[in-house]
Amino acid sequence: MRNVARTTYILGAGASRHAGYPFASSMGRELLQWMKQPRAQVYYDYPGNAEYLEKRFGDDIEALMKGIQKALRNHERDFAMMVNFFKPSLIQGMREWFAEIHQQNHALAYEVFASEIVRPGDCVITFNYDISLDYQLRRASKWAVGDGYGFRIEGLPKNSPVTLLKLHGSINWLAVLFGGMTGGGAFGSRPVIPDDGLSAIGYEGVIDPSWPRDGISAVPPMILPTNRKQFYFATNMGREWGSFWNRLWRAARKAIRTSDRIVICGYGLFPIDKRGCNLLLKGELQGEVEVCSGRRTDTIVAELRAHGRTANPAKELYFEDWVNSQ
Repeated sequence: MRNVARTTYILGAGASRHAGYPFASSMGRELLQWMKQPRAQVYYDYPGNAEYLEKRFGDDIEALMKGIQKALRNHERDFAMMVNFFKPSLIQGMREWFAEIHQQNHALAYEVFASEIVRPGDCVITFNYDISLDYQLRRASKWAVGDGYGFRIEGLPKNSPVTLLKLHGSINWLAVLFGGMTGGGAFGSRPVIPDDGLSAIGYEGVIDPSWPRDGISAVPPMILPTNRKQFYFATNMGREWGSFWNRLWRAARKAIRTSDRIVICGYGLFPIDKRGCNLLLKGELQGEVEVCSGRRTDTIVAELRAHGRTANPAKELYFEDWVNSQ
């Protein structure tokens, strides 16, 4: 029997906005603008690819991803370019853009949240890709990379006091193709973290033993913002990584079900995120829920209550204000 009350925090884009990261409503436009900026030579033609994608699909992130998926599914005229350049350049651009935001912005509310609010034994569930919170939890000695993401990374610091479950992936995760790990199909059985991805969260000089030293193809395991989210890789050997994502989501469900308190910050509970909605609206949930999600707060509280949850709005409706009030 637990003697210490445990809290599960559920964070969405509204929680990371203070650190400079975009809302979904503006992500596509801001990402394409970033890609069009002049920069040193990179592997992908970011400006050219951004111009093409915007002309064809517009600048809404969901429309972009939906259009790309349709083009690939139907083997449309630009299939080869879409699979080899347009789609990967958009995803890699997002990773580099988010990494740049992390380097340039301090994320003060995350710092206070990590150092003064989160306690050992708590769980943080996030639908964000960024690593600013990971970094601040590490700085506060509340989190360890070896098991803090909900999966084990052999040879890295473990016994994480706080668990950070990133249910849509992370910009510092990569799925390595036919390398780094034995077993687990074409992409192994877990994400690997490259050297720069570890240093960005405060692990200078630390190496993921499964990151190949001789260079190899890798794919970012990020669940993209579409209405048909795919929690797997489709390969010629069948679907892979479905079990990996299922384990993370089961861990999230267990954390919610066994917590005395659940705090939703900046997460919209929109129907497009069906799996996220089911996490909170289906099954038993005994803990009290506090909601701090801006203009969506009252709607979310009403939805939770309609499903038998004990839910109330926070006094402060925006993450940075809520953090300061704590």
